Amino acid sequence: MKNKFPIVLYPLLLALALFLFDKLFFLPVIVENTYSWKKIERKFYELKEDLFEVMLEESRKSPGKQIGLILGSSRSGEFDSEMVEEFFPNTNSFNFAAPFGPPSFQAYWLERVLAANLPIRYVLIEVDPLLFSKSAIDYSLNGSYDNLYVLEHLDFFRIKTSDPWSTHTNGFSLDEAEVYFLKKLFALYKYPLDPTAIKANNKEIEIGFFPGMSSGITGKEHKRGYIDKIKMVNRVKFGALPNEIKFANMDLFLERDAEAMYNQYLRGSSLAPTQIFFFKKMLHLLEGKGIPVIVYFPAVSEPLRRRMKTDGLLDRFNAEVRKEVELVSHSPNSKFIVIDPNEDPNWKCKDFVDSLHLSGACFPNLLPILFPKSIR
Repeated sequence: MKNKFPIVLYPLLLALALFLFDKLFFLPVIVENTYSWKKIERKFYELKEDLFEVMLEESRKSPGKQIGLILGSSRSGEFDSEMVEEFFPNTNSFNFAAPFGPPSFQAYWLERVLAANLPIRYVLIEVDPLLFSKSAIDYSLNGSYDNLYVLEHLDFFRIKTSDPWSTHTNGFSLDEAEVYFLKKLFALYKYPLDPTAIKANNKEIEIGFFPGMSSGITGKEHKRGYIDKIKMVNRVKFGALPNEIKFANMDLFLERDAEAMYNQYLRGSSLAPTQIFFFKKMLHLLEGKGIPVIVYFPAVSEPLRRRMKTDGLLDRFNAEVRKEVELVSHSPNSKFIVIDPNEDPNWKCKDFVDSLHLSGACFPNLLPILFPKSIR
């Protein structure tokens, strides 16, 4: 009598087959066709690894040059090495800003750069309530960190408290770690199938102001070209992405956009203990190292600033940030400074594209404020 295959193993074989089938959806050719061409944020995170390699190579080629490190969100994405070299001569500045780049993402790259023992001239750290919100981590869980880093900073026993600034934590919450590993393991969790995206990716893009007129390239071709552009600026601009939008939007639009931003990220929710932990970690990593550290609040439109002041949120946040910086500033050989352009009378150019992003024409006005003589 022939041995029969144990029936109890069939579910295991089916699960294994489905697991292996799912891996097909990680193939670049499938991702390009099934994942919306409009979703580009993840690539900004993933290609920071490419920028890091460029940094190491540039340091090898020009050992006499120092390194500037820019950490933050897309609001810091404009700062390029040529702009900043006026304030820090003989320095190559590398821009690790990414869409909604939270402190956990900033701390990850700060640790990587410090571990490389590069000659760091300064570090610029962007902070505001939006980057400390619970939703700010979503993009970075898709395309940043590594497995060991998440495991080393996994907080198994976080106790919820009413005050996130006093919550004791060791890093990522279990929920955040779960999302990270699910996206690492399962392609269809990271790239959910969307029939409308498949169609749009392979359809020629219409020119915005002329309905029915085609641009001559499909959505996936446009995205492919944009990814190539990011790789190019990693080498030419050291990660900075020039802001080519140089106009001021209407006040009514800024009001509505500010309301939408506040409602989506801040209304009714407290800040994330995860991000507070990693912000403090960055300060302690730089404590006593003699490196000038600029902690800055990004310039935001007046409508958004008013909303962030609701219930004292902004004032409490700014006070807590200053308190943490003050604590590490007392250590010998520590060089920290807090900059808030929003309260600086020298900030004159206040044209905003949306409630978050300053017009590209205004950045030259911002730079002398962010890099005062006292820190140079």
